[in-house]
Amino acid sequence: MNLVNLFGNKSKNPEPEYFLAIEIHESLIKTALWEVLEGQPEVVNVGSYESWTEEESLINGVDSSLDQAIKVIKSQPKRTIIGLPDSWMENEKIHSSKTKLINHLFKELGLEPIGVVTINRAIAHYLKKKEGMPPTVILLEVYTSKVAVSYVYLGVVTKTEEVARSGDLAHDVEEGLTRMDLPNYPARFILTNGGGLEEESEQLTAFPWTDRLPFKHIPKVEILPVDFSIKSIALTGGIEAVQYLGLEVKEDEANLVIPEEPPSSMEELGFSYEETSPPSTIPLAVPVSPPLVMSDEGSETYEENEPEYAFKEDSDTVSPKKIPHFKLPVPTLPKITLPKLPRLSLVILITLPLLLILGVLSYLYFGKAQITIHFTPQKITKQIGIAIAETPQEGIPTLIATKKTFSGTAVESASTTGTATVGDKATGSITIGNKSVAPIILKAGTTITSDTGKYSFTLQNSVTVASASADSLDTISGKVSGVSVTAAKIGAEFNLPKDTIFTVDNFSKSIAAAVAEGDFTGGTSRTVNAVSKVDQEKLLAASIEKIKAKVQTDTQTENPGFKTLPLSEIQFTKKQFDHNVSEEATTLSLTLEGSLDALVYSEDSLYELAVKELNGQIPSGSVTKKESTKVSLENPNKSDGKYLSKLNVEASLYPEIDKNKLTEFIKGKVAAGTRHFFEPIPGFTGVDVRMTPAVPMLTKIFPLRNINFELVSN
Repeated sequence: MNLVNLFGNKSKNPEPEYFLAIEIHESLIKTALWEVLEGQPEVVNVGSYESWTEEESLINGVDSSLDQAIKVIKSQPKRTIIGLPDSWMENEKIHSSKTKLINHLFKELGLEPIGVVTINRAIAHYLKKKEGMPPTVILLEVYTSKVAVSYVYLGVVTKTEEVARSGDLAHDVEEGLTRMDLPNYPARFILTNGGGLEEESEQLTAFPWTDRLPFKHIPKVEILPVDFSIKSIALTGGIEAVQYLGLEVKEDEANLVIPEEPPSSMEELGFSYEETSPPSTIPLAVPVSPPLVMSDEGSETYEENEPEYAFKEDSDTVSPKKIPHFKLPVPTLPKITLPKLPRLSLVILITLPLLLILGVLSYLYFGKAQITIHFTPQKITKQIGIAIAETPQEGIPTLIATKKTFSGTAVESASTTGTATVGDKATGSITIGNKSVAPIILKAGTTITSDTGKYSFTLQNSVTVASASADSLDTISGKVSGVSVTAAKIGAEFNLPKDTIFTVDNFSKSIAAAVAEGDFTGGTSRTVNAVSKVDQEKLLAASIEKIKAKVQTDTQTENPGFKTLPLSEIQFTKKQFDHNVSEEATTLSLTLEGSLDALVYSEDSLYELAVKELNGQIPSGSVTKKESTKVSLENPNKSDGKYLSKLNVEASLYPEIDKNKLTEFIKGKVAAGTRHFFEPIPGFTGVDVRMTPAVPMLTKIFPLRNINFELVSN
């Protein structure tokens, strides 16, 4: 947690003084009134929660919230610690884009800034204080339009990513974690903002984290109280600030950066309209009495310092001399009379040591220690050629399996994605003229074409057109009227007008011709949803997978721990679609029945075979675990009466530890001095220790029993 303190001249004031805390979110304001009472920080009152959108509403909102916070006192406190989002800070100063806004806020309300702290780091430090040990969690600051994802490792915020809200908080958090590329994923989410987060908590709880990211356990989701963040800012962010103002507090330092020299003005520390260089700082302070945590370099470790004793020999020793024997008179010792103690005081003097001894013994024998050993697993991969048969095969690793034939049925439906044009064909009547000296016989279905050659029609009935008259004045006396025709295709473009000229079949216009007796009508067209070839193929593939999945499910139900390996594609006994390709339809259904030949084998047998083949690659002191070993079989090929396949193995190696031996080594010892017992563990990176009950001083010592170990891979 980084805090830039903004101080005027230090002055020691023994009188109690009230202080203010202001927290500004993306669109929310929180405030608190606090004081240092008997060396301990105390929150006196929390102000109202106000929303803001622009500078004026920010000032009014802070003013209204502070009015509620200070209504329990008569004075008007001015000195203020302010908490801001991580994105509002840059190089341990208020970002240059925000200095004008914050400066105006303080000037308008007449407040005196004494420090600024990021909200996420204040929360992380306060969590460490509340829980008694540095937490490793994923902190989520849920705002209206974004979520700030912070990775807190051993009480320190190491990475923060802001992700725009999409409506699905789980996917937003996944995006932020993916950007971070963390070394390990703590199975604990903590949510905070200015309102109820039950819906967001349900989204995170229902999300398949272990499938999407390398979480070792399903994360636990917790919601902080709405006033947790403002109390964190007041009780952790303000402690060092008031120490530099000259007040004495009985509180650990808050891992905050403090200026070496108090600044002479607000402008020196980012409270100005112009950018200034960052103030000089001293290194991060380390808590005086933190909970015990042992980890890699860079994490916090605390050791029990034993007092040093120096022994000095007296150089002026007296050499022995023979002393004459005299009987000396024994002096009379003065009589000492002890003061009489009240009976209650005597009881207390006797009882307290006994209780202390009893408490120490109770802790040593009934206390508990939970030791989490972190390690980086070694990964090994191998591809093994194996046989799959009902009996072991000579000269090749064999997976024992049984061949079975399964049958299954699937009825699936899906929406169609194709389109088709449907409608009605235009109809009309024509007159056909014959100019030849022989009659023309036309069958039903004979084609006539418009003189442009673009539109074709067919005769609905057969017709015979008489030959032309010999009268030279009537060259087309051979004709037939009222002949019904239908358009060859659908569409309104076939609604041709009266007197349109047509050619008849393959006759030239000099022999036969036709003319529309009236306007053609009835032609229409429209585009509709229809079945496409892709629709049928997708539905068929989905139905096949459903049958295969059913075979697997039935196998595992009938024989728990067994799986099937298909030997061929499904042989269909029935495949029926309810619509053909290009038919108008919004949904497509398929009824599929088929049989499948498959090999049935035991998952345990496959794992044991894989481990047996890996034994030569597994170093001493390491073991594999079934849940962390991935095994898969490639499609088998039949050869000489047996099936041959490839077994792909990817295994993570876990260190093999002797828990009883480790317990003997560390019991009764100071925990900070036992790291060397864990370092020989293969892949060891660090160890976390949590001891209960929390007893001052004693929780730095391992109890004599009830020591539990847990291995967690990074």
